[in-house]
Amino acid sequence: MRIALVQSDPRFGEVERNITALRAAVESVDADLYVLPELCLSGYDFEDRAETASFAEPSDGPFVSALAAVANARGAGIVFGFAESAPGGKLFNSSLLALPDGRRRVYRKTHLYAREKLLFDPGDTGFFVEEFRGLRVGLAICFDWIFPESFRTLALRGADLVAHCSNLLLPWCQRSDFARAVENRMYVATANRVGTEERGGRKLTFTGKSVLVAPDGEYLLELPESSNAISVARVHPAKARDKSLGPYNDLAADRRPEFYER
Repeated sequence: MRIALVQSDPRFGEVERNITALRAAVESVDADLYVLPELCLSGYDFEDRAETASFAEPSDGPFVSALAAVANARGAGIVFGFAESAPGGKLFNSSLLALPDGRRRVYRKTHLYAREKLLFDPGDTGFFVEEFRGLRVGLAICFDWIFPESFRTLALRGADLVAHCSNLLLPWCQRSDFARAVENRMYVATANRVGTEERGGRKLTFTGKSVLVAPDGEYLLELPESSNAISVARVHPAKARDKSLGPYNDLAADRRPEFYER
């Protein structure tokens, strides 16, 4: 299974321009599954809920569908982040898994970061796993990384790989991918963005360095800190399903949940 990480620099509010750039990136390499950043259609730093709503669309909306179709037309799956509008005026920071057989699964971000709490509703989908070409894929978004329970829940539900759409700002966030991969013995694919947004007196600089980490901690992909990039590596589901650490330990069998606090 070939996984492509797409690291992009979206221009805030320029959705059509951003889709054009993402289309070019996806079409530049062959992969089975493309993983793109959080909110990669619109940009990140909305001023308020009204502005968020103006860029939000349902999971079958025109811009979301257009980007999904780019990968699906190539016989590939894609995961990317977008601002989702939902019934009752709700707004979610979401990611879409769109597969070439027509399946679509939406994950709504569980853990909102900083001003996101003013812009979005807390996610209500919970964590799930979807199988594609023998690979069990789970979804997470950005700040979910700091809660180990997020990735552990996906591991317990059978995920071989977590597609982690991100807009990481803190310079050390990517280091956690190593820990999440080895503590769960699964692949972690973090697609981060680059660039700077200056809006409303705020300046946000995103840290790039997208990574694909293997269950044993090997870095299969490491992208640059401050430029657009796309790269591909192969993953092997069997490696994620082998939870053994030598002849005496198995990370799944050795768990002692009766002693863990909720």
